[in-house]
Amino acid sequence: MAAVRRVLVIRHSEIDQPGFFGEVMAEAGIEWHPCDPWQGEPLPALEGYDAVLAMGGPQQADEEHLHPWLRPEKALLRDAVARGMPVLGVCLGCQLLADAHGGTVAPLPRAEVGIVDFALTEAGRADPLFAGLPAAPLTMQWHLNAVTAMPRQAVLLATSEACAVQAYRLAPRAYGVQFHMEVDAKLVQATELFPDYIAALERDQGAGAFARMVADAAREEETLRANGSRLFRNFVDMMEAGGTQRAAE
Repeated sequence: MAAVRRVLVIRHSEIDQPGFFGEVMAEAGIEWHPCDPWQGEPLPALEGYDAVLAMGGPQQADEEHLHPWLRPEKALLRDAVARGMPVLGVCLGCQLLADAHGGTVAPLPRAEVGIVDFALTEAGRADPLFAGLPAAPLTMQWHLNAVTAMPRQAVLLATSEACAVQAYRLAPRAYGVQFHMEVDAKLVQATELFPDYIAALERDQGAGAFARMVADAAREEETLRANGSRLFRNFVDMMEAGGTQRAAE
C-alpha cells in the first residue's frame, strides 16, 4: 500500500491559508500539516514530508530582527531544495526562497494589488508548473516587496509590468511565485484583519478600493479557481514524478 503523501505548509498569518491548493490536496488524498512559526511554533524536521509549501504573509524577507524565526525558515527552505524536495514559495514564501539562496528582495516603486494577469516567459510556457495554463493567467496580487534579483541558478518563468520577477524555477522541483493563485473571495475578504493594508490600498486607489477588490475576486472566482487548481495539480504531479520517497529516505 502506497504511503500517504504529506506536505508541510508554512503559514505566516491567520489568513494565509492554502485555499484552492488545499482543495487539490484533499482531492489527491494528500495530507497537509500546518506550521505557524509566526506564533512561536518551531519548524519541524523535514523527515516524513514529501513537499514544502511556504505561504504569503505580512512580514518582509529582511525582517529577521523583528521576526527571528525567519532565519530558521530560510535554513529549512535551503535544506528542502538541497534534498531535491518539491518546494513552492508563494508571495512572502517566494521572497524567502530567493533570499535564502542569494537573491535580492526590495520594495517596488508602487504596490501591485488586485486581480491582474502576468505574462509567461518562453521558459515559463515550457515549464511543467504552468502546463495547461493560459499564457497570461488571471490571478490575485497584493505585495509591495518583490524579488529584484533572482538567485544565480534561477530561471525566470513569469513577469508583469509592475513586477519583473513573478515566478522563477530555482531547482527542478523548487519554485517561487509572487502572485496568489490559492485565494478565493473569502480569503481576500479576510484581509480586513489587517487594517493598515486596507488603509494603504485606499490611499493608493481611492475610497472603496478594498470592497471593489473583494467584488472582483468574487466575480472572477471560477477563473481564479481553475488557474490555481491547475498550477497546484502540476505541482502535485512533480511530487508523483519523484515518488513518495520521503526526506528521511
